[in-house]
Amino acid sequence: MSRRVRLLLYASPAVAVLVAAALLIVACGGGGGASAPPPPPAPPPVVTTPTTASGCSVAVDEGPFTPVWPGVEWQTATPQSQGMCPDELDDALDYAFRAGNDTGAVLVAKNGYVVAERYANDRSADDLVTSWSVAKSVASALLGAALDDGYLHDLDAQHVQEFLSADDAEAWSETDKANITLRHMLTLRTAMRTVDGGDLYDAADQLAMSLDRPLIGEPGEKLYDYSNGDVMIAGEVLYGATGMSAQHFLDRRIGALIDFQGDWWEDESGNVMSYCCLDALPRKFLRFGLLSARGGEWNGSRVVSEAWMDESTASALEGEYGFYWWPIAVGNGFGAFGLHSQIVAAYPQDDLVVARFSRYTRVGDGHPVRTATNYHGTSEPEDFDNAEFLAMVHGAIE
Repeated sequence: MSRRVRLLLYASPAVAVLVAAALLIVACGGGGGASAPPPPPAPPPVVTTPTTASGCSVAVDEGPFTPVWPGVEWQTATPQSQGMCPDELDDALDYAFRAGNDTGAVLVAKNGYVVAERYANDRSADDLVTSWSVAKSVASALLGAALDDGYLHDLDAQHVQEFLSADDAEAWSETDKANITLRHMLTLRTAMRTVDGGDLYDAADQLAMSLDRPLIGEPGEKLYDYSNGDVMIAGEVLYGATGMSAQHFLDRRIGALIDFQGDWWEDESGNVMSYCCLDALPRKFLRFGLLSARGGEWNGSRVVSEAWMDESTASALEGEYGFYWWPIAVGNGFGAFGLHSQIVAAYPQDDLVVARFSRYTRVGDGHPVRTATNYHGTSEPEDFDNAEFLAMVHGAIE
């Protein structure tokens, strides 16, 4: 039996209001036990440490800084050499790893260097983490790449129906769903009824469930702020436009250029679950964050056009969810957020990337195919707030 949980995917108090309507899932216990863990221990006594004039215990470089790009491996540097106070970063990481938060990994990159990295005692850099809805933002980048490459041409003139199978397109043509444009899909204005996240995650054919939802308004109306089903359809649009699944297009079009490898889960019918469920190593996700923070460029090469990155993140930078990116209240950033506080946050102005992931277990036979016995094992953190954590990390910038 699976248990359903509410999607807690937010970056600020304002965003939390939007996300309260959004549901995502975790199956068969999702890694959590039947009884609640004990409360976290009391904090240790405060120890006074000599500080500099800035309040940090060490001198922090004021720059200017020369950005670098990761090669096969990331370069590391001390936080203070890249303009961040290590004391404040340590506080942020301690917060993330409080007892009961079940944090598996936290990574911070500044100016292209990894300046902070910590793993749970039973996890390391070589253990997979999962994205949950962080994958939505990856899907956004893929749609932009498809637009850049000419597979897609016009978000307003082209309709979702054009990219569906013949049978699905015919079914849509008999309803006002034929009027749903690509922009409607990307801005959650399809006006199709939202589907319970647990029901979608449990379905053997998640694409069919997403496509078969009835209209509850006119395409173009803003009736809700979050929809897993809409993003599931986005994966089918990618397939119809490029002839490649979201997994294949990710591998070929972005992964090969930035050295990102990951396993995108499929449902039992072979459909990539494009609204969630991409597994990769933590440092690989950090690469996607750096690509996003630097406007789609990678080491002198244009991976995703600047025009697309500007358009797809504009809503988030203005405080609204759109194009599958969330706003971040502090630091003028934008983020990819997932169930149980999976985070890949990008701050272009500060050349800063922050990632936090749960301890993850791929439950079942080890294959990334969602079945009754194959599912994602993560747990809800007990004492963790996305906005507070990110504000702490960003506040370490001197």
